[in-house]
Amino acid sequence: MTNFATVAHLDTFELAGSLRTRWGLFKPTGMPGLHIARVRGLKADSNDEFVRYKPAANWTELGNLRNEITSRAEAILPPGIEFGEISLEMLDAGAVLDWNRETDAYFDRYTRAILPMRWNPGVLLIYGNEAANPGPGWLTAVSPRLPHAAINMGDSAYVALVLDFKRKEMADG
Repeated sequence: MTNFATVAHLDTFELAGSLRTRWGLFKPTGMPGLHIARVRGLKADSNDEFVRYKPAANWTELGNLRNEITSRAEAILPPGIEFGEISLEMLDAGAVLDWNRETDAYFDRYTRAILPMRWNPGVLLIYGNEAANPGPGWLTAVSPRLPHAAINMGDSAYVALVLDFKRKEMADG
């Protein structure tokens, strides 16, 4: 079994092209070289946190990708999926993220998928004993419970949309 499961290919060109005008949304984290723009959930109703988060609500290209993901969710992910936390993560050129393993109870229910937006060949994502560099637009499922690390040996920032999801029946149990 692989630690990187390619799920689908999504057109991320429009959103990737708009990233430069949205750099200010990325906030530093406690890990050097990692910046996050939180965009929350993907529900379609007006009470959706995604819509209430003003910078994300006004980001047309992000909304377009959101609509594509929600409209294709049943086809690209297992049936009965519910989305959790969603964010854009930027790893600076030359940055190394130390080994980490998600231990929060949240990950008893949720798993994770990574969708590269701004890609470069010098990035390695490591989960367990495997390393990969999924190409732009390739939605790839990973287990946040596995020890994981990342390194950006490229000369530009790497940006990925990170989607947490679970099966709805898991939410009820």
